[in-house]
Amino acid sequence: MTDSLQKPVKLLILGTGTFAMDVADLVSDIPNLEVVGFVASMPPYEPGSFMLEKPIYWVDELTQFDDAYRAVCALVTTKRYHFTQQAEALGMRFTSVIHPTARVSRMATVADGCVINAGVQVPTHTQIGRHVVVNRGALLGHHNTIHNHATISPGAVLAGNVTIGQRAWVGVGANVLEKRTIGEQSIVGSAALVTRDVPARVKVMGIPAKIVEEGIDGL
Repeated sequence: MTDSLQKPVKLLILGTGTFAMDVADLVSDIPNLEVVGFVASMPPYEPGSFMLEKPIYWVDELTQFDDAYRAVCALVTTKRYHFTQQAEALGMRFTSVIHPTARVSRMATVADGCVINAGVQVPTHTQIGRHVVVNRGALLGHHNTIHNHATISPGAVLAGNVTIGQRAWVGVGANVLEKRTIGEQSIVGSAALVTRDVPARVKVMGIPAKIVEEGIDGL
């Protein structure tokens, strides 16, 4: 059976903030995906509340949803790691939201739970791990490796053979030169130019990017 004849996948969006609304808007452009609700894991939360005319569930209620449902996490912070772990422990399975205007090479791989926003380029042999957010207009290079729970912000540009560590965050309009590595849980500031490898758990800013803070835990 072709995709066009299949019933829409029922999608729960983890998160109730503005990025959750943005992801819901992305889904409205994707055939065979239908948002059926949002999920909260932090107060304030009122039972029976709605967002965008869809119900908001408390995270513990995920146990009521069967295999017909999938989730995606719409927290732009790299701390979405905790929310996805909690949801998986309750039996929830994930799917990726890839906007139709994103170009993903047939030779690239995108794992479950990702958000690939409008206008994104994912070239050949690039590997994107689980629960990664690649936001509007970001341009990835060929043979990139983007590890789990990383965030690539709008307009960021990664050259070829770049590695982004787990729970790292690359800011708006940042540029990372070829064959550079961004360590896990590190932050690259907006509009920074990364010319050297960035170690784990640091924040870098500027042109060229320099370390301005150490011992951080993502964003």
